[in-house]
Order: sequence, then structure tokens, then C-alpha cells
Amino acid sequence: MNDITAATPDHPVVVAGAGPVGLTTALLLASRRVPVRVAERARPEVAREWRGSTLHPPTLEILDRIGLTDRAIARGVRVDRLAYGDLDSDDAAVFDYDVLDGLTRYPFRLQYEQYKLLDDLRAAAADSDAIEMCWEHEIVAVSTSATQADVTIDTPTGTVRWETPLLVAADGSHSAVRSALDIGMDGSTYPTLSLVVASEFDFGAVAGRPSTPVAYYTGGAGRLSLIRTPDIWRVAVSTDEPVDTDLSNVAPVDDARDAHPALVAALDAYVGDHSWAAAPLRQHQMYRSHQRVADRMVDGRVALIGDAAHLTSTTGGMGLNSGVHDAAHLVDALDAFGIDEALADYATVRRAVAMEVVQRATSRTRAEMDARSPDARAARLADLQAAAADPQRCGDHLRAAAMFDAVPGPRTSTEAS
Repeated sequence: MNDITAATPDHPVVVAGAGPVGLTTALLLASRRVPVRVAERARPEVAREWRGSTLHPPTLEILDRIGLTDRAIARGVRVDRLAYGDLDSDDAAVFDYDVLDGLTRYPFRLQYEQYKLLDDLRAAAADSDAIEMCWEHEIVAVSTSATQADVTIDTPTGTVRWETPLLVAADGSHSAVRSALDIGMDGSTYPTLSLVVASEFDFGAVAGRPSTPVAYYTGGAGRLSLIRTPDIWRVAVSTDEPVDTDLSNVAPVDDARDAHPALVAALDAYVGDHSWAAAPLRQHQMYRSHQRVADRMVDGRVALIGDAAHLTSTTGGMGLNSGVHDAAHLVDALDAFGIDEALADYATVRRAVAMEVVQRATSRTRAEMDARSPDARAARLADLQAAAADPQRCGDHLRAAAMFDAVPGPRTSTEAS
């Protein structure tokens, strides 16, 4: 792995954050016999909470490189058909993933809860001789030069300072590393909140609606997303609640009779009656959505990846997948180039992907899903039905939805020069 072999057991690559993106990075590096130290400020227990579940085909390809895809497929929900519709219509556009046969070993989308994937990643990291897991280690200062990064960390036994040839910041949207290096996060926050709930009602068995594990619907009050995971259905809707609402004062809800009016209206329209409300809610949570990209994704010997580098709307399930793609690109670039050239390649390619592919796609999809004009919604559904019926357009749509255009890989040495 070129001069990343400057990493030694005494001065390993440091990964900040033991979430899915950080541990994917660590495991990919370890698979190339690079010593890695992972610093995570939290304790090792994995919270059983909803944080997303979508794994697209390129992500499954990457996870297969560290031996985790078969387990995810065995425990997840395979999505072979993807549906779109409108709450004011009985029609739907259904896209069949069969058109991706030959393009990938995994011509489908997988729904597998993030906390279960994180369990798998942490177990794999614990089994690796090349990875040192450091829990309750909070990064408090970072400096970087042309040859190394210096990291100051508060630990349960005191403050320590590490020197590393490469610091990979996978420490999330509130990245301590990004803050320490004073790297801005340009972009915007959507002006209203979205709501996600978890319901035991079987939305795949509603008469007159597609029997698919995933369906995206437009409506007069905004979007409705329905996603079946192994344990429960996840439902997301638009609301008109202002983004500056104090979420700490929002009371928990476990009875559908107390659910937000936007959810009640959307699900009543989808199901055709109020029967869904008989099932208990396992989650009822407001959240903010952002479209932001870091001013720079590399600073000296520090690389930002995942949510530390970019935030995107949850529509389409591209956030976690983008972070995993970042991890694979960075490690592949380190394999192909010297470390400085690899970091330059990573910064150029992955920031362009974030700006020109992922942000553009999620912004467009979010705008289309939030459209409330009956004419605009009808026209969109008609266009989607035409695309689903045309093999070429169906393939183009699913290739974009599955993020194949978001994983270009490292440039060649000629391209990079």
C-alpha cells in the first residue's frame, strides 16, 4: 500500500469515530495489513435506534470486501422492486431491479438496520489483529502538517497525544476533527422538519397499493416514504413544523391516536381507512434535513469522510452509502498512489461526487417528492410510469437511484497529474 506503510503499530493510522463509516475504513485498511487505531468517544454498546437502513448495490460490493455482505443479506429485506405513487391516485410506477443483472453481483437494494450493520462491523473489528479499538476517547485538539497529524485525546485515564501519518475523520455531522481544523460546512438546512415513525402495521398488504418493501409517494401535504425493515416498517412524512422547533420539548408518542396530523393524513390516504392506527408506534421522531459539504475534505494529513464531510437529505437513502463509498475510495486511492497523491485524488473526486452527484440527486428528488401541486404530481407519476415501462429508462433510473454514478473510483496516475 505505497507509503501508507509509514503507519506502524506505534504510529498507526487513526480513525476518529466507530460508526459504520469509520469501521468500514478501519477494516478496509486492516485487510491490507495497515495498523489502525480507532478513537470513539462513546462506550462500546450499540444503541438500538433507527438511523437508516438502506444499502445500495455498490455498498454491498464494498462490504463484501470485508466479509459482511452475506450476513447482511441473510438478515435483511431484499428489495427487488421499487414503487412510486401519489396519494390521490390508485396508479403506481414499479421499477424492477432485474435490469441491473450483469452490472453487479447484487442487483437489488437491501434494507438492513444501521445498528445491526454496526454490530457486525464492531464484531469484525474486534476480531482483527490490525485494529485497536479505543472507547471513551474524545478528540479535543488536532493539528496537521505535510507529514503527520497530531491528535490530543481525553481518555478515561487522562489526556494523551498521538502522532499519525493519517487521521481519518469519520466522527459524524458534529465532527470534532472538522471543528478543530476550522473547516466550514457550506450549504443549507430545509426550512421544515420531517417525521419518522416505526410501525408494526403491514403496509405491504394494503389492497390497491404496490406490494413492494419500499414505496415513495407524493401527496397534497408532501411526501410519504414507506420502508420495510426486518423488524418493522419505517414511515417518513413531510411536516410544516418550522426547523427551529425545540425538539427537546417534543413529547414521545407510542399511540397512533397521538401521532402528528401530517402522519395521520398521509397514512389514512394510503391505507384508505384508519386501521393502521391499531398498531403501536415504536418510534415517533422529528428530524432536520441538510444539504451541506465541507469546504475542504482534506487538510494536510487529515481526511474527512461520511457525515463529517457532507450531509444530505435522507430521501433515497444515500447518506450512509456515500460515507461507505468515501471509505472505499480513500483506501483504494492509498493502494494506487503515494499518500499525498491519494489524499489529493480523494479530495478532488469525492467532493465533486458529493456536490455534483449526491447533493444534486437528493435535492431534485426531495423537491419532486415535496411538490404539492396536483398537476405537477400527476405529471411526475405519468413520467415515472413511462420510465418503468421502458427498459432503457428503467435501467437509467435504477442505476442513478442505486448510486452507481457516485462511485467513480480513483483516477489513474495520468488523470491525477
